[in-house]
Amino acid sequence: MADNVTLLDSSEQEKTIATKELAGGVHANKVILITETGHTFGYHDDEIIFPVQVTEDIFHYAVHEGVAFNASVQGSADLHICFTTGPTNPFHLLWSFGGIGACKMNVWEGVTAGGSTADQIAYCSNRVATMKGRGTSTCLAGNSATVGSIQHGVAATGGTQINAQGFFSAKGETIDNASEEMVLELSTTYYFHLEELSSSAQNGMTLRWFEVPINP
Repeated sequence: MADNVTLLDSSEQEKTIATKELAGGVHANKVILITETGHTFGYHDDEIIFPVQVTEDIFHYAVHEGVAFNASVQGSADLHICFTTGPTNPFHLLWSFGGIGACKMNVWEGVTAGGSTADQIAYCSNRVATMKGRGTSTCLAGNSATVGSIQHGVAATGGTQINAQGFFSAKGETIDNASEEMVLELSTTYYFHLEELSSSAQNGMTLRWFEVPINP
């Protein structure tokens, strides 16, 4: 059984908040909003309440705010993404990668982009224009410096590898872990290289990031 929790509302009246026990001993909080006169605010039954207070993870919130972007590549050999970050909004980046065979992702900072202009748009993850969506990333494609795009399919040179010996994925494994977030330096060129370690019919690499607007 889940325990109920008693709190004081804004009028110093005791109100009970029920919690429901779920599988595995996980509890879901049910919060009823109370007006200053002690009356229930909004609508609710024994399971659903609205309006409701919602807690979102930061990447989910960034999507709704229209500041989240994504880029991905796939193929049967080594894969490459290169871009330069913008001058004012730090990039908070997550990555996922994997392949039918074993592979390794190497992250390089301060590189020189390759000579090709194989550009690809980094799309905003919020596609609803009336919800602040469809914006343009401040990233610049590695060689052409096209705003809102990344360069793919071309290796970069120089720089410093900032993940030591690379991130490894075993055969058939996809690596995707929010605890591996990277915050990228401003106005700096980064190179993400998915290195094929065993012959594979297909590899894939996805980058997701949000750009934090800096308050004036």
